[in-house]
Amino acid sequence: MLLIVRKYLKLSVVARVQGAKVLFALAWALLIVFLHDEAGWTWLSVPNAAVGPMATALAIFLAFHNNGSYDRWWEARKQWGALVNWSRNFGRQVHSMILAPELRTELLHRHVAVVNAIRLHLRRQTDLSELAPFLTAEEFAQHRAAQHLPMSLLNRQGTRVRELQRAGTLSEFGAMQLDQSLNEIVNVLGACERIKNTPLPRQYEYYTRLFVYFFVLLLPATMVDALDWRTPLFTVPTSFLFFALNGIAAINEDPFENRIQDTPMSALCRTIEINLRELNGEKELPAPLAPVDGYLM
Repeated sequence: MLLIVRKYLKLSVVARVQGAKVLFALAWALLIVFLHDEAGWTWLSVPNAAVGPMATALAIFLAFHNNGSYDRWWEARKQWGALVNWSRNFGRQVHSMILAPELRTELLHRHVAVVNAIRLHLRRQTDLSELAPFLTAEEFAQHRAAQHLPMSLLNRQGTRVRELQRAGTLSEFGAMQLDQSLNEIVNVLGACERIKNTPLPRQYEYYTRLFVYFFVLLLPATMVDALDWRTPLFTVPTSFLFFALNGIAAINEDPFENRIQDTPMSALCRTIEINLRELNGEKELPAPLAPVDGYLM
């Protein structure tokens, strides 16, 4: 996933996202001016009072939509922050409670596969090849056929913890602690799936978008008498503002779609991998993912 980390947005990105709508607002304003001045359609002029209440109501709807979508975006980031913390807890517990290096490596590497599987699951991506280095060939073949890959891996992780307890390699208290960490990771997974699969009520998005366009269509008619050919100079920036606010809300409500505004899950997965492998004593570690052109994956 990507996250904007640069201070200023690139004009090319803004143009790609909102350019067509700005051109529509400009063309519409020019058409209103032409029809009013050249075709003599003076009846197109509308009193300013006609849009005042609409602008106020629209601002309220946009504020609600943006607040709701931002809450979802921030909740997604908090859940992934919790996943990082619980992964570190799991790694610390494995390191302190399990003495055999090969068993520690097995559990920690499988956990790296778990967090990456959660990322791929939320993105609905099916290329699982990047999980192969952290699992045995037999286990990779077994899990890749699962309907719910993260739960399949988490279930195997829990089963392995109980096997180590029964073998005397892990104390009952240690097994309980590791199982609790796995429970918390399942909770994070469930919260992310709730965000992914439950959109904001469609009526808020639909009616807000509908009235944004209605407002943009009506706006030039309220200014053409007073501003004449200068009308687009004032209506286009206002239209852009309303279009942009509505677009921001629509994008932020889906934070797992691999767009530039989304939760940087790839970078967080790499952070977890580095932390756990370093804890395991490994020296050849991957580098943290750095922003590319102001975007963090």
